[in-house]
Amino acid sequence: MPQPGPLTRRRLLALGGASLFLPCAGRAAAGCRAGGPSLRMGVQTDLHHGLDPRAMERLEAFLAAAQAREDEAVAQLGDFNYADAGARECLDLWEQAPGRRLDVLGNHDMDKATKEETVAAWGMPGRHHSLDLGGWHVVVLDRNNLRTDEGYVGYSRSNYYVDVERRGHADAEQLEWLASDLAATSLPTLVLVHQGLGVQDRDAPGAAARRPIEDVLAAARHPDGRPKVSAVLCGHHHIDRYRQRDGIHYLWINSASYYWVGGDYGRMAPYADALFAFLTLHPDGAIEVEGRASDWEPPSPAERGYPDAERLTPFIADRSLAAPRPA
Repeated sequence: MPQPGPLTRRRLLALGGASLFLPCAGRAAAGCRAGGPSLRMGVQTDLHHGLDPRAMERLEAFLAAAQAREDEAVAQLGDFNYADAGARECLDLWEQAPGRRLDVLGNHDMDKATKEETVAAWGMPGRHHSLDLGGWHVVVLDRNNLRTDEGYVGYSRSNYYVDVERRGHADAEQLEWLASDLAATSLPTLVLVHQGLGVQDRDAPGAAARRPIEDVLAAARHPDGRPKVSAVLCGHHHIDRYRQRDGIHYLWINSASYYWVGGDYGRMAPYADALFAFLTLHPDGAIEVEGRASDWEPPSPAERGYPDAERLTPFIADRSLAAPRPA
């Protein structure tokens, strides 16, 4: 495993070359389908730099593997770093990433900073935005908003530790923008967001915040009835989950680093290796997901006596997500 620390462009290239024996490395593995070449994207989430002592090592492993694959883009789905002076090493390393960098705001990214400060520190084009990339339309959403009697307030310096039904909202302005943005594209669409969507159970409380977003995504259709949104990628929950709803694939990406078991069980249950996933996004809207598997650093949640240990996994599963179908 590479040692943590600053990663120069030369060192990153060397690490990428050393990783060429990774499964599915390189352009040839991605393949093509009718309509043009496929887009390759690496995804990592919930690194928690500033909390996980091995965060730099885990980010370095992800970027080296993405370099080996020659991915066109890499995305982090939030809870990346605190956007303060201590995050400089993380940001310096991230700036060496191969291809287009995509950033999603997570709640803990505003533990020590305002949302505006985080957007500026990361060089984001905006808290929510979209772009066309490799024959796909990619949408980045911001659910880091509190609903109040007066309207919506952005997360800022840990102000979001309030009732769960008030958290994780997309403000009305953003929902209006999202509907217009999806109406204007004819490309297969991938949505990136931190807090989980598409799953209605104890892992994602706050239905009042989720459903307005899900309704806008479901309403975006091609003339033949196919969903415009092929898949939604989420972080936040530190578990590997999948659901299909309204013809849209909802995929929760596991944390790069650990599962939080709480103070009674030792706080963090770390993964032995960095977790991340690689996507091959085909021009017809189908997506192949190549996940990373690891194990628990002992003691595991089960060995700690954590009551929900059986539902936790130190991996991101491989998946094949079918292209959207006509209604």
